[in-house]
Amino acid sequence: MSDSTLTAFWIDGPDPRGALGYGVTAFSVADAFEIVERAGYHLPGDKSTLRIRAGVKPAEIEHEHVRQHMGPIVVRGLWYPFIQIGVGA
Repeated sequence: MSDSTLTAFWIDGPDPRGALGYGVTAFSVADAFEIVERAGYHLPGDKSTLRIRAGVKPAEIEHEHVRQHMGPIVVRGLWYPFIQIGVGA
């Protein structure tokens, strides 16, 4: 990973009937994709169909459900859907 700074990302999927999105704190967008997929969620092969916001803050997430059920945003890992703190090996 080229950057040692963690960034909070919000990833919207291409399907409006699908998941609300994924909240993940990672070192890069590629790292964020890896964390989401390692948690068992499917992202499309064509990542250009995803809307990705970097540096997102909880108040900027329009889904109240997400804000009420998210995990910690300051550590590397998936904070929505929230499963556990940390990233498994």
